[in-house]
Amino acid sequence: MSRVFGIIFGVLTVILGFWCFFTPISTFGVVGWLITLSLIADGIGMIMLWNDYRKIGESDPFALISGILSLVLGIVLLCSIAGRVAVDIFVAYIMAFWILVDGIVCIIRSFKMRNIHNKLNNALGSNWGLALVMGILMTIIGVFCIANPTIVMVALGWQIGFSLIAGGLVLITATA
Repeated sequence: MSRVFGIIFGVLTVILGFWCFFTPISTFGVVGWLITLSLIADGIGMIMLWNDYRKIGESDPFALISGILSLVLGIVLLCSIAGRVAVDIFVAYIMAFWILVDGIVCIIRSFKMRNIHNKLNNALGSNWGLALVMGILMTIIGVFCIANPTIVMVALGWQIGFSLIAGGLVLITATA
């Protein structure tokens, strides 16, 4: 029976993966919902934690404050389409800035690799040129993504789709 369920869930996951791949913006739009639901769950959990601490005589007002703030923000986002869209756009910009910063760090590391290679005169750090090229490319892509965050949304939607397809195929092959 678990074989049948594994194959069924694997096929459904692959189908969902293809849907995500072919509708990447819609897929990325789920990010706002996930963050909203996470805030609500965190808020409820923190309030419950505060209550448990209160029952044993330990006061943790920060857990209560954190829980209330998370819950309120989650409910506001739940009721606000514009709020969830703003969260989605914020996530896209955060990813774009992360790519930019990672590219700059990669460039800096490539020069450190070159110095190590020259100092030790061995294979260690010999790929510094490749690291430099990749850092430059990532920096250019980061700037491009900041200028057009839709690219990040599409790329993350595709990534989620590929991950679901791969996970579904693994589930099918593992249970078949």
